[in-house]
Amino acid sequence: MTQHIVHFHCQIDQHTTERFRDRCLEAIDQGARHLVLNLSTTGGSTNFGFTIYTFLKSLPIPLTAINAGNIESMGIVMFLAAGERITSPHSRFLIHPMNWYFSQSSVDHSRLREYLSSLDNDLQRYVRIFEQETVDAREKLDIFKCLSAEEKVIDAHDSLACGIAQKVERVVFADDAVHWKVSGESTD
Repeated sequence: MTQHIVHFHCQIDQHTTERFRDRCLEAIDQGARHLVLNLSTTGGSTNFGFTIYTFLKSLPIPLTAINAGNIESMGIVMFLAAGERITSPHSRFLIHPMNWYFSQSSVDHSRLREYLSSLDNDLQRYVRIFEQETVDAREKLDIFKCLSAEEKVIDAHDSLACGIAQKVERVVFADDAVHWKVSGESTD
C-alpha cells in the first residue's frame, strides 16, 4: 500500500484549512487508504481549528498524525483528531490561554458580550475535545487552567503521559510515498 503524507507546516486559517481539506480529499480520490499528517503549526483560528478536527473525524480512513517540530494552540486539536499520534523526539506542544483579535476600531457592549460568549464557548469545546481524546492519559492535564490562566509547554516524552501523543519516534517516510503539501501561501 502506497503511503500518502499530507504536510501541514503553517498556521490554521481559512486558506490553509481549505487547502488541507482539498489535499486530504485528493489523496483519498487517488486511492489512499490511510493518511499520515505531518504537522508543525503555531495554531491559529479557533473556528477553522475546530472545522479541521470535525473534518478529519469524518474521514472514512485511519489517520496518523506526526508532530514534526512544534504543535501549538489550535494545532493540538488538529493533532488529536488522529487515531494514531506520534511525536518526534525533539518536538514540543504548547497550550496557552485563548485570546481574541479585534479588527474593529469601535466595539459596543453587545459586541463585547458576543466576543466573550464565543471565547468561553471555544474554551469549553477545546476542553471537551482534549478530555475526550486523552481519556486514557496516565496524568490528567488541567486543560482548563492551561487555556484560561497559565500556559504549558509539553516536551515529546511528557506528551505521552498527558495522552496527547501515543509514542515518540523518529519517522522516516517510505521512498515511494506520495507527498501532499499545504503551505501558508496561496500558490500551493
